[in-house]
This record gives sequence, structure tokens and C-alpha cells, in this order.
Amino acid sequence: MLADDVTRAEIEGLVRETYRRMSTPGADPGELFAHPDMTVAGSGQGELMYGPEVVGQVGRTIAGWGFTWTPEEVRVWRERDVAWAQVLGVVITRRDGVEESVPYWTTGVFARDESGWQWRYWGGAEPQAEPRV
Repeated sequence: MLADDVTRAEIEGLVRETYRRMSTPGADPGELFAHPDMTVAGSGQGELMYGPEVVGQVGRTIAGWGFTWTPEEVRVWRERDVAWAQVLGVVITRRDGVEESVPYWTTGVFARDESGWQWRYWGGAEPQAEPRV
């Protein structure tokens, strides 16, 4: 079921802070991916990461690229101490002097413990106008 207003606001805040850090060279988004079970499936082939050390390092590297990550719509569901979110947004990339707006969707899974909500899974997707599947 859709999350209550408090949970929605907490998860949306965590997502927005994560995207802010991912957009800020020198920031540490890895701090937000610190749970031992953290897993990422990025939007590219082979972008599979397991554990906070690997995920954290990749997050710091991405932040250094200076891309701009913008969550435009965040929808959150919750069941007990687990929540999941659909994040629809864009990433502004800058490569070889060319800036491009790329749609990017994230599926996030979160679990709550005594310290609050934490990321457990990030699934990234770059939607295509003409999907192959």
C-alpha cells in the first residue's frame, strides 16, 4: 500500500539528499549506502555492486563527475519496516563539453531500524524511446 505521509516524507528526503550528494563533487553519497546488504544494479550492462565499500566508492566517483541528478517524482510504498520507492527523474550529463538531459529512473528499497530509514537496494534504469524488450 502507498506509504503514510510521514514515511513518504522521510523516504523522499533520503532520496533527495542522495541525489544532491550524487550531484556534488566532493560529497559522500556512500555514507547513505552504509548497510552491509546494500546492493546496486545500475542502468548499464555489468553495473552490479554489492556491499557498502564498493557501492560507496562508486557513489563518490559518480559525485565527482559533476552530473546533476534531479528526482522529479517520488512515489513511496510501505509495509511494516520495509519501504520501496519509484523515483522518476533526469540526470544532466556533461561529456566532452556536451551537456545532455537523460531520463533516469531509480527503484529504491529501504529498511527501517532504530537509526531510521536506510537504503538496501538501488535499481537504475535509463528508459528508451524504443525498448528492445
